[in-house]
Amino acid sequence: MAEVRAKTRLTFRAKLDPLPTPPPPRGRGFSSFAQFRQRWLAAAVSLAVLSAVLLPANLLATQRFHHDEALYATWALQITSGADPWLVVTPIDKPPLFIYAVAGAMELLGATEAAARLPSLLATALTVGLTFWLGCKLYGAGTGILAAWLVALSPFTLLFAPTAFTDPLLVALVMAACLAATHGRAGWAGVALGLAIATKQQAVFFVPLVLGLLAIFDFRYTHHTLRFTLSILLTLLPLFLWNLTRAQAPNFLTYSLANYGGLTTDAASFGERWWGFVELLAYGTASPVLNRIFMVGLPLLLGYGLWRVARGRGLGAWMNFQPSSRRLPMGNLPTFQSLTDWLLTLFTLLFLLGHALFSFQVWDRYLLGLIPFLALLLARVLLWPWSLLKGYWFDARPGGQPLAGLIYGLALAILLALTLARPVQDAVNGRYPLGSHSQALAGIEQIVAYLQGHAGADHTLYHRWLGTHWRFYLWGYPYDLQVWASPRELAAKARPGHLIAFPSWQSDTEARLALAGAGLALKELTRAYNPAGYPSIVLYEIVRRE
Repeated sequence: MAEVRAKTRLTFRAKLDPLPTPPPPRGRGFSSFAQFRQRWLAAAVSLAVLSAVLLPANLLATQRFHHDEALYATWALQITSGADPWLVVTPIDKPPLFIYAVAGAMELLGATEAAARLPSLLATALTVGLTFWLGCKLYGAGTGILAAWLVALSPFTLLFAPTAFTDPLLVALVMAACLAATHGRAGWAGVALGLAIATKQQAVFFVPLVLGLLAIFDFRYTHHTLRFTLSILLTLLPLFLWNLTRAQAPNFLTYSLANYGGLTTDAASFGERWWGFVELLAYGTASPVLNRIFMVGLPLLLGYGLWRVARGRGLGAWMNFQPSSRRLPMGNLPTFQSLTDWLLTLFTLLFLLGHALFSFQVWDRYLLGLIPFLALLLARVLLWPWSLLKGYWFDARPGGQPLAGLIYGLALAILLALTLARPVQDAVNGRYPLGSHSQALAGIEQIVAYLQGHAGADHTLYHRWLGTHWRFYLWGYPYDLQVWASPRELAAKARPGHLIAFPSWQSDTEARLALAGAGLALKELTRAYNPAGYPSIVLYEIVRRE
């Protein structure tokens, strides 16, 4: 049996590499070229990471919090202030890992928007680096560096990096799990994915992708599935124990479903949600040219992979390869690449189908986790013509390959510069409906400054749309925040001297009429303005009607 297996392996090697390849020269020229290539790759990756961090840095403090960002930051303040360090009585609808990361940043840097957003910015930098390493493992250094730049310059990345949403950290941990899976490290893959689930429960949707990568790269070791599952459960054990101690607060999973309104199948709205998610994904590059190249090139790439498998060019290699030998770079085998192409594509389609079939809201944050994998596929499409040239033209003319490779690389760089320059400019100026996208609340800090400097403490401030924001921005300032659900309720509760604020997108007419019926009126105290010069929030004092 051993003799047959040895013959099979030798036959496979002969088919894979029919001509013996001489060892590369080890002279000074080769060493210098290898060192130059390594340094160039390191510099290119470092620059991509820095771009992802520095380009959106101006949005860290200039964009006001989205509702959910203000909510997470307020939970973090409960921790840092000592009011509820274990969130025992605070109702939360998310796992706690990200909340404690935000709390740690605030403890170090202060309770500011920029501090609350720092974990997401660092997680984004990690995602860019992990995209590079995953691309190198799956397809090679060229695909890795191109995909890393596509992630770094994606409007999704640039607009979610400077936010206090849970999703950037979720994506970084999912990418770490995928990278561990490609190295056959099922235990570490489970740990990383367990941490992702402890960041946001939607990370469970990525379990099939990680298992698929484990199967492709180590398909014969079925015990890895058990190791992967046990690692996830052990990683989540502290989360389960923490949740059991919160007897005074609702279970975060139950509370999450209640806040979301439940999750059911909704086939009637499938088309609307499907196209809503597809339209949002167009902002992955926000470039019509690159999007068209991707839509045309990906089916061709997938079809070409099936054609290679049908011709038997690599399928036998995958089935007979002994992973324990570690001598053949699996990521460089055509069939491994094709299998990975299909895995990433099918996962993306199933992810979108699941979100469209069930009653998920069409929110941009749900799609952030797809961006690195779509970037890998787009990089594959962009580099596919070069791989064909190398395999069918320069195979017999190796002398011209270095110069042709340089020209092709420069052409790709020019293409990306021309097609992504405007999307990047629009993204770093917050012009896309992604991430915080809170221009409507620009100027809320002006109202906060007025309240703290003029209105004094111990005032009642009524809120209906901005309650979460007031809790963060007025944290530590003794205001009595009172919610009103209807104009009639407001009129019954209001007293002269109380305050109320209306955002510009909400009319105050019904409230005025209800207050007038109770002998009260609104007196404007101040208003906030957005950078365009239009009112964003108006603050009123409730007074007796004359």
